Amino acid sequence: MEAQQLEDWVDILDTTNYAPHKDPDNLYQSYRFVDLDINSVTTKNFKKKLCKSLIEQVEIFIPPSGSFNNQDLRRYLELVSSYETSTKDLILGLSLADQIRLTFSDMKTSTICDRYPEINLAEKRRYRCVAEYLIRQGELTKLRDKNGKLIKKIGNMQKAVVLYRPLPKLLETLKKSGLHDLIKIDKEKKNDKNVTVGETK
Repeated sequence: MEAQQLEDWVDILDTTNYAPHKDPDNLYQSYRFVDLDINSVTTKNFKKKLCKSLIEQVEIFIPPSGSFNNQDLRRYLELVSSYETSTKDLILGLSLADQIRLTFSDMKTSTICDRYPEINLAEKRRYRCVAEYLIRQGELTKLRDKNGKLIKKIGNMQKAVVLYRPLPKLLETLKKSGLHDLIKIDKEKKNDKNVTVGETK
């Protein structure tokens, strides 16, 4: 399973064209990147430069367990940063990561296809990659049975797709990003001890 996750992330580096937003004055970034100079990060100093959650996310790709060089690491960080870059327009300018967080903030298990039935195949791939990022951040998980096998359902394209279950950290990240008022979770679930938010790393 870990090998498949590694393959997905290495592959997305080669298939995604990262382009910075043209209006930097109208942007805000996740706290994970706001003070980070990505060009200064190397495979040697990443543990000193990155926050704890990013360290946990990238270290599998660093030798000897992985094959990232400095350029690969920076491209990866730029890509993840693009997932977490939003504009000040909270309706049209949310980052893709925040869009998915808000969509799943009702704390209900679902698929990408069910949540975004109108997006095309290329967009679905990008959404799934961001979902994998949120899994690594501890904000989503894939639904599995008691034996650890993925539970799937037939999606809109008549193919088996995985189910994503939101975790409490997702709500905490939204609160830390100032998006508390847009959270979809209902009052009953807000009082449920099983969805109490925890500290975000």
